[in-house]
Amino acid sequence: MERETPPERRRLDGDGLIDVAHLKFDLAKLERLNDPGRFEELPPDVMWDALERPDARRIVEIGAGTGLFAGAFAALAPEATIWAADLEDVMVDWMRANRPEVAEGRVVPLKAEETRVPLPDASADLVYMINLHHELVDPEASYREALRLTKPGGQLLVVDWAARETPKGPPQALRIGAEDLEKLVRSVGYRDVRQHDALPWHTMITARA
Repeated sequence: MERETPPERRRLDGDGLIDVAHLKFDLAKLERLNDPGRFEELPPDVMWDALERPDARRIVEIGAGTGLFAGAFAALAPEATIWAADLEDVMVDWMRANRPEVAEGRVVPLKAEETRVPLPDASADLVYMINLHHELVDPEASYREALRLTKPGGQLLVVDWAARETPKGPPQALRIGAEDLEKLVRSVGYRDVRQHDALPWHTMITARA
C-alpha cells in the first residue's frame, strides 16, 4: 500500500496535491550547485545593484547550499560577515571544509531548520534567498522568520525562477509569480517591496523591514 504524503511535505497546485519533499536539492549534485557558471544567469553584482549597493555589515543567507553566493557577496561587501544557513549537514560541512571565506572568518556556515535560523532577532542588515522559494514547504513561515532576522530598516532580497517558460528550472507548479511573491512578502510585514526585471529567467524583489 502506498504511503500517504505527510501534510507538511505537500503543496497544493491547480491539479491537486503534489509531493515536494523529493524536490529538495539532490545532494549528489552538489558540484552543480557550486558551479560558478550559475553567475551567468544570476550575476551577483546585478543583485547587489538592485539593493542599491548597501553598506551591510551583517548578512544572512537562508538556503546557502555550498555558499557560492555567500562567497560572491563577501567580495562585494568586504567589511561584512555573512551567516550562510542551510538545513543540510552536508552543505554546512562542505562550506567549512572548502569555502575560503569561511577560513577567513567572513562567511559563517550555520545549520538551520527551514523556518528557524538560530540567530537573535534583528541580527541582519540584509537577509537574502536565492533559488529557494520553490522548495519551501511553508513559505509564509519562512518569510516571517526572515523578517524576524531583519533589523528595522534592513533589507530583504528574494530571487527565484520566474513563473514562465524558461530553458531550465523547476516545474511551473512550484513557481510563484512576481505579484504573488510581492503580496506574500508584504503580508508578513515587509514594506517598500520592489520588483526588478534585471534577470532573464528569474523574478527578483527587494524589500525593507
